[in-house]
Amino acid sequence: MPVRGRVVLEGIRFAADVASAPSGVVTLWKAATGGKAVGCLPATPIPELLHAAGMLPIAFESMEDLSLLSGLFDAWLVGVDPSPFPVPSGGIPRFAFPSVPPGSVEEALDRVEALAEWACAVSGSPASEGALWKSIRAHATRRSLLEGLDERCCRETSFLTPEERHDVVRAGIFLPPEAHSRLLSTILGIDPEPTAIPAEEEKGDPLLVLARRLM
Repeated sequence: MPVRGRVVLEGIRFAADVASAPSGVVTLWKAATGGKAVGCLPATPIPELLHAAGMLPIAFESMEDLSLLSGLFDAWLVGVDPSPFPVPSGGIPRFAFPSVPPGSVEEALDRVEALAEWACAVSGSPASEGALWKSIRAHATRRSLLEGLDERCCRETSFLTPEERHDVVRAGIFLPPEAHSRLLSTILGIDPEPTAIPAEEEKGDPLLVLARRLM
């Protein structure tokens, strides 16, 4: 096992705490931001939209995650098909997002716009164009850092134990992308530089960018 500094070890411990008892960070996030937590069954392919509307989308790995976060969800994003886990009732807002790929870009855009309208109604905060691009960049940065983590673990097999690696990745389920990126960059010992979006793409419609991802 390589020698790891105090900051790295603290990051690993924090990830383990979040992974095993996520209710604390979710509660703190809600109190600090006034945002709403959205349970996603299955994981949404476009979390950037919910994030841009001031929400925290949380996907589930198992039924245990539901019990760990009992009472913390303000809304549900579910698939049209039956969920692998039972969604608790309780009268909170729910949106059914089709899991079958759309037949055209136009259909995909209709789905994204419908989700954006619902997210705005639930959160009380519209996902502005600026917020959408900021969210797209934040999620792209996190994906880049996760790729960096995979490469580092493949190159240095003793850098993290399998359990530590699982905890570091799993922590991202319950953290906003900016916070998870800070955690990843701390463990990797690098600066979290935002991932650049092509200039010609960022001049367009961010909803269309997300819609094309569904194709």
